[in-house]
Amino acid sequence: MSYLLEVLGRGLLRELRQAFEPHWAGIAGDQADELEQRAARSPTSGDLQLRLGLARLRDGRYAAARRALESAAHLLPQSSKPLLGLACVHEANADRRAALDCLSTARRLDESDAAITFALGLLHEHLDEPDVAQRWYRETSALCPQLRNACERLAALALRRGDVGAACDCYAQLAEMDPQDLDTLLTAGCLELETGQAALAAARFQQALFVEPETDEGPRVADVGREGELEAAILSLERLVRQQPGVAAYHVQLGDLYVRAGKDRDAVAEYEAALATQPAFLEATVKLGTQHMRQGRSVAAAVTFNRAIELNDRLMLAFIGLGLAQHAQGHARESRATLDLAASLEPSTTLLFAESARLCLSPAGASGALDAADAPPNDPFLGEALRRHEQALLRSAGQADLHYRYGLLLRHAGRSADAAGAFQRAVALNPHYVRALVKLGLCERDQGQPDAARERFERALRLCGGAVEAHYQLGLLYARGEQFDAAVDAFEQRAGTRVEADQARATILLALENVGLVDRPVLTWRMERALAARPDQLESREGTLRSLDRPGT
Repeated sequence: MSYLLEVLGRGLLRELRQAFEPHWAGIAGDQADELEQRAARSPTSGDLQLRLGLARLRDGRYAAARRALESAAHLLPQSSKPLLGLACVHEANADRRAALDCLSTARRLDESDAAITFALGLLHEHLDEPDVAQRWYRETSALCPQLRNACERLAALALRRGDVGAACDCYAQLAEMDPQDLDTLLTAGCLELETGQAALAAARFQQALFVEPETDEGPRVADVGREGELEAAILSLERLVRQQPGVAAYHVQLGDLYVRAGKDRDAVAEYEAALATQPAFLEATVKLGTQHMRQGRSVAAAVTFNRAIELNDRLMLAFIGLGLAQHAQGHARESRATLDLAASLEPSTTLLFAESARLCLSPAGASGALDAADAPPNDPFLGEALRRHEQALLRSAGQADLHYRYGLLLRHAGRSADAAGAFQRAVALNPHYVRALVKLGLCERDQGQPDAARERFERALRLCGGAVEAHYQLGLLYARGEQFDAAVDAFEQRAGTRVEADQARATILLALENVGLVDRPVLTWRMERALAARPDQLESREGTLRSLDRPGT
């Protein structure tokens, strides 16, 4: 299993309070010290004690939070909100049984609250009680079918027990809820492919490919701008955006006009508005990164380009999934053509990665690779990035992700045979490395080995067994934050050498990526920035696993 490992991590919250933020809307900006004084003047105000407790909870002052929330629970006996806060305090202190007691009491006060029932399932799953967790998740879905997390956790538990059909049903339901979510459609297609529903999988992958909006739809206001009537074009499109704010393509067109007018802030706002409406909008992501790059915002540009890489690779997976589904139906010619389309997307990934690496090497914003992609062998920044990766590999040859990133640079430099070797080494170190499997398959297609390539693609998208339980348990350990931190400390102390510690950390990072529990674009940027600064030392103590970002945070 490779891509489908991501099913195991979706919906798995690392902090219980994430489930209850809507319950506490409107008090997120409370200042604890000010509330402390107000609560002292009004000791019988349950509302003030609740707000004080939640403010202390956000500050990580759990003892003070517990005192205030216990007082609020006494003063507000019919409210579930103080109990939810207390459950979060207990969970933060690793006392999940006490948290369950609080949630059980809260649920008796409000049996229709889907967030409480989901949290009960989550805690039971953290306690490795999957059958009980499953019952609560099912009740959550019955109370609120639109709550994605419960359905995602039901799919994860189904996959863990080997019930691929049940997981497939969950993702069919999720795809119906949100037919524009690229990852949901990809996962549903992979599960349908796995259960032998090739025709249904093909339709699902095609649906995923239609998620990307077409920016050439609508009025051709850009043509007017090219004729020297830029301000009139901007006013026209501004009116259109006000009338139809949900059309992401219009925001991108308006952003393009703002770029031409030199209005940087307005352009960025429009590209971001497009992505708020359509998160998987690749063109908007690339244009946002390019605008950051033009204005010298190197960090923002590099992270955004890495997000674009992620989206481009997802679209490649959709084409590959469609090609495999067509092959399973006996449509060999269509399958070959579809896989050719997948291969045509790869240069965008290598170009964007090379640009991200360049930005890490030239933080002042001196760039231009996006405008000079036709001559990478003469690019001094590309040569320097290759040299630094080679130097790092001499020291850390056991890091699969480093081999993968080196392979991308080699591929961009036109050294396809060397790139294939780098991807091969990455896969040998981590057999479930989806991106490396896909890139290796594309190299094999280039080398005239279509059957070998298709086998790589199958491994990237299909179940191969043996990895589910290990990855599930790692995800669960990561979700139990304090246990994960303790495990990280223990392995760092046991590591014989710094190289061994680096390699072990990299392996854990990649496994967490496999289950979708880290923000891959941010992590990739961090790794490249660290490599640019210290090619002989890939990760410092400050870059430990405990500082990871979750996707979307």
